[in-house]
Amino acid sequence: MKLRLKNLILLSAVGLWLLTGCGMSGAGNASAGLQIGESFEITNWLSSGSLQVTVKNARQITDVSQLPPQDMFLEQYDHYVSPEGTLKEGSSLILLDLEVKNLDARGKLDLDTDNPYLFRADGLLTLIDLTEKQGKNYYYVDVDYFSLFGCCQDPDHPFLYELKPGDSIEFTVGYFIGKKRDSSERDLSQIRACTSSGNANSDFIDLKLGENHDA
Repeated sequence: MKLRLKNLILLSAVGLWLLTGCGMSGAGNASAGLQIGESFEITNWLSSGSLQVTVKNARQITDVSQLPPQDMFLEQYDHYVSPEGTLKEGSSLILLDLEVKNLDARGKLDLDTDNPYLFRADGLLTLIDLTEKQGKNYYYVDVDYFSLFGCCQDPDHPFLYELKPGDSIEFTVGYFIGKKRDSSERDLSQIRACTSSGNANSDFIDLKLGENHDA
C-alpha cells in the first residue's frame, strides 16, 4: 500500500479504484477466502514480524446522517457527498471493525521517531470488487476513514497507531465506494477485503455485504 497522492488517483462518484501489481502476504482464493471473525497475519509495511488482524464486523452506510465526522477522513469526501449533504447516487461507505494484535511486529515507517511500534491503519486492508479485474490484479480502494484519526498527534501521518508486542487494539476503517468503472451499480456481495493492493495472490475476506450473497 502507499501514501495517497491526490494527483495520482481518480476521485469521482464512479469510485476510487486503482490497478496495481504490488503483492503482499498470502495466497488466497478471492471467491472463497476468509470469513468475518477469522484471524490472519499481515506482514506488509513491517520491518519484521507480523500483526494478527481480525475483521469483526462489516457494514454499509448509505444515510449521510450516519457518516462519521468529516475530520476523521484522510481527504474531503465531497466526491461522494453532495453539497446538500446527501450521498451521491451509487455511493456508500463501507466500515470494517478490526481487532489488531501485535505478535512480534516492528513498524517500517520513514518517520522522525525512534518508536518501532507505530503502524499504519491504511497499511492493513484494501477493498476489491471480484467483477473488476484486469490480468492478475483487481482494482482496489484504499482506506478513507480511521476511527482513531490523529491519535498519535502526528499531523503528517494521521492514520498512525501505536501497538506494542503482545498488545491488541480495536478500531474502525472506512472505504468510500461508488459505481463501477462502466457506471453500473455494484453488487456488494462481490466486495472483498484484501491483504494487498489488489494482487490476486493475496488473502481475501468475505464481508457478507449485500442481500444476495452467493459467493
